[in-house]
Amino acid sequence: MENYAGIDVSLELSSVCVVDAQGKILKEAKVTSEPNALVEFFETLGFAVKRIGLEAGP
Repeated sequence: MENYAGIDVSLELSSVCVVDAQGKILKEAKVTSEPNALVEFFETLGFAVKRIGLEAGP
């Protein structure tokens, strides 16, 4: 099963939403906007994410 994530990046916190191929929300979280915190979030999911999209503008 393929899973996808979207990240809305802000200065302090990033909002992350992970969905499956049908669009069902699997996980939502607010994560510190630091590379290590985001990596840790994805490592602790317990499943792979095929693609990650980032908010492109304001």
